[in-house]
Amino acid sequence: MIKSRAYLLLALQLVIFSSSAQDWLQWFGIRPLDDTVSTEKSGIAVIPLLYYTPDTRLAFGAAGVYYFSFKAKKPEQKDARLSYIQFLADYTQNRQLDIWALWNVFTRNEDYLLKGELRYRNFPDRFYGIGNATPRSNEEFYAYDLKSFKYLMLRRIRGELFMGFDLMVSNEYNFKIKENGLLEVGNIIGNRGGVTSGLGFVMTYDDRDNIVNSYKGHLFEISTYFYDKVIGSNFDYINVNLTYQTYFELKPKNVLAVQFVGRYNTSGVPMLDMATVGGEEILRGYARNRFRDRNFTGFQLEYRFPLFWRLGMVTFAGAGDVFKTTNDLSLQRVKYSVGTGLRFVINPAERLNLRFDVGLGREGAHYYLMVTEAF
Repeated sequence: MIKSRAYLLLALQLVIFSSSAQDWLQWFGIRPLDDTVSTEKSGIAVIPLLYYTPDTRLAFGAAGVYYFSFKAKKPEQKDARLSYIQFLADYTQNRQLDIWALWNVFTRNEDYLLKGELRYRNFPDRFYGIGNATPRSNEEFYAYDLKSFKYLMLRRIRGELFMGFDLMVSNEYNFKIKENGLLEVGNIIGNRGGVTSGLGFVMTYDDRDNIVNSYKGHLFEISTYFYDKVIGSNFDYINVNLTYQTYFELKPKNVLAVQFVGRYNTSGVPMLDMATVGGEEILRGYARNRFRDRNFTGFQLEYRFPLFWRLGMVTFAGAGDVFKTTNDLSLQRVKYSVGTGLRFVINPAERLNLRFDVGLGREGAHYYLMVTEAF
């Protein structure tokens, strides 16, 4: 499924809805607190992009979106929710290039939800080995190119419940790895890239009141992917993903958010598709690829509350780890994350925030500057 930057782009799209050309602040959606979303049903917008994570450092680029909505044909029916086609190009201080097009389309009456993406990446990264106890002294650099295609079609079963199928194809190539390093001599599957092709089954239930910044509701999603040489894959394995999120508004605008994430693979999974610890979404305080292994299980809690004017604050805590088998898990090695952050409301009508988080883990602190909440 499309992850964090898809929500980032959706959030940027919502900024456009509340913007005008009167001045620079309004162009970025910073308007009075009683602002409401435009009633426009279609349009095109192009905006600059800037963010920071420990995996990328400072990143800059541009994002564009074409948004539209299918109108109901009968008076008793509702218009479909907003659909969008988006484009992103960014470049980071770590010399990572990412060019990405994606779409999220609700058909008329929301009978179907169609999602997909086309992507190219040139991605220098760091590798520390496989397992949840790899030392930082193992660090070595590698780089690769990626081309990928994903297409997801979901059918509405009832209410907010959708089910359907996903096709995923990616090609990792032009690997540059350290001579006699861990990736070269470690007998690691996928250390030279290859084609990964899989078919998946996806079920999602989402009754959140706002997908950008929820006050109440639930999200449950399960997906299973089958990768096999019969459908063109160089690797044979099965991948299962679980996500559950729930939100409680304890008092006005004071929200307790809870998230559980699981990612599980059978043997044969290539190293680039293994589960990892950290990132800007869960277990903030660790670089995304600091630890990797076949499986990951983790959870986090976050308490969100307003301060004054457009400023708010959060505190969060979580725990989780990667592992090959459950015997690899131990309290001595489990990865914890605690932290706090500030929020600045960009678009009050859509609860859209600019966030700055500080996450503390076993190896120190990491900083994040992003648009939208972590989950």
